[in-house]
Amino acid sequence: MATPFHLVRLWLIQLRYAASRELAFRANFFAWVVVELAWFVLQLAFVGVVYQHVESVAGWSRQEMIVLVATNQLIQQIFTAFLMPGLVKLPELVREGKLDFVLLKPAPPQFLVSTSHLEIGPLANAAIAAVVGILALHDLHITPTLPSLLAYLLLVLAGLLTHYALLLGLVSLTFWIIQAESVLLGYYSIFQVARLPREAATGWFRILFTLVLPLLLVANIPAATLIRGLQPSSILLLLVTCLTAAFASSFFFHLGLRRYQSASS
Repeated sequence: MATPFHLVRLWLIQLRYAASRELAFRANFFAWVVVELAWFVLQLAFVGVVYQHVESVAGWSRQEMIVLVATNQLIQQIFTAFLMPGLVKLPELVREGKLDFVLLKPAPPQFLVSTSHLEIGPLANAAIAAVVGILALHDLHITPTLPSLLAYLLLVLAGLLTHYALLLGLVSLTFWIIQAESVLLGYYSIFQVARLPREAATGWFRILFTLVLPLLLVANIPAATLIRGLQPSSILLLLVTCLTAAFASSFFFHLGLRRYQSASS
């Protein structure tokens, strides 16, 4: 049985392989960085256009909104680097019977599926997002306290876990649906809900993206923690939500795994 130490060691080996692969195809690496950076710049440009006409949006000033967008970009890029590439491969593994090779390995299938593919390119854009967020905080004359900073890092991890849980649940549909890739297209679209201020959402939209698909929490609460300090109720909400989603999606994945028929069966 694989121990946590062996799993960490395996993950580091996969990370080293991913880095070697990126260095072997430098053009692909730089192309990814440029495309994602351009998208981030467009998001910031949109924020600039909006705030040419208003002073604040749902109580968020221009610089506060930049912290929110930068936090969302940071979480999104880390998630895209470490977890998304492996998860989106699951439908192909199931459809072609290649999941057999995963199940034969002496490690938890969910871990192997989640970490089987890594991308180094998004980490460069994650670093850029962090710098943009720091500059925005400087413009706001805010210096986060150590507790706020530690809470922010914890909440970023919670945001990553939330995104992971949502995508794991979606890709697990492949055990019941043949072409689950079509479901993933919808996720790429709703992914961007996370960069909207939670206070701007009302009615069923706020309920849906807070309690059912908690995308309005993953960047809003970490950003608000940096800007406004510790908010225990909001922090607890995100932590409870991400853990609940993680356990539910893991259960759903293993439920689907029982339905899987190997290529040899």
